[in-house]
Amino acid sequence: MSKPSTFLLLLLIAFVAQETTKCVTVAQDLPDNFPKCKRDANFDKCLVDAVNQAIQLLKTGNKEFGIPPLEPLSVKKLVIDAGNAPINLRQALKNVKVHDMISTSKIHRYRTDLDKHLIICDSKTDRIEMIGDYEMSGRILLLPITGHGKANITLVNTKIEHRLIGEPFEKDGVKYMRLKEYRVAMEPKRVYLQFENLFNDKTLSEGMNRFLNENWETVFNELKVGYSKSFGLVFKELSNKIFEKVPFDNIFLS
Repeated sequence: MSKPSTFLLLLLIAFVAQETTKCVTVAQDLPDNFPKCKRDANFDKCLVDAVNQAIQLLKTGNKEFGIPPLEPLSVKKLVIDAGNAPINLRQALKNVKVHDMISTSKIHRYRTDLDKHLIICDSKTDRIEMIGDYEMSGRILLLPITGHGKANITLVNTKIEHRLIGEPFEKDGVKYMRLKEYRVAMEPKRVYLQFENLFNDKTLSEGMNRFLNENWETVFNELKVGYSKSFGLVFKELSNKIFEKVPFDNIFLS
């Protein structure tokens, strides 16, 4: 083989090697300070302590996994629709800061079936305070309601069931899991609602806010499905930042 041909062959080999390296995904591991659990008889109990610790470690975020600070948690938009009597309402919250959700949350129980990629856990959060800009229109208990401005929605002593429904996939022959659904069911003991500038009238606004808080249970029961769906989407996105980067067996030790 002539020298020019040999040189061109070496260039081709180098190019192919470089492109192959680009295509190979380097598997990540959980952060060093994250506890891990072995899939044995104590797995679910181990997860309770491990995840409670990991949640607190993530309060300030994690740049390696692209996780932003979680305390407060920033949410660009929450859209809540309730279309059945006695409440027909559309509520949009923007630029929301969720305070205390991480720092006051504690997981109490896990139920897992990793063969089916199903994870269920029960938690309690002492306080969830959502502050942001709102737009709202519709009817509540036959009363018309409309407005836009600042809002504060605070949930107290909230029991939450988290249902993580995953599916397996492979990268470079290694098994991973991603969440295709993250279902949330929220049951607060009390909800406080404050919407500024309802009806663009201070007196009417104060009266409606008083009415909303006196009837908070009826109001929130109609809206909680919307809040649960919105938070499920947020939690799914955050969780997949880890699940899609760390191999299944590196998260759940065999």
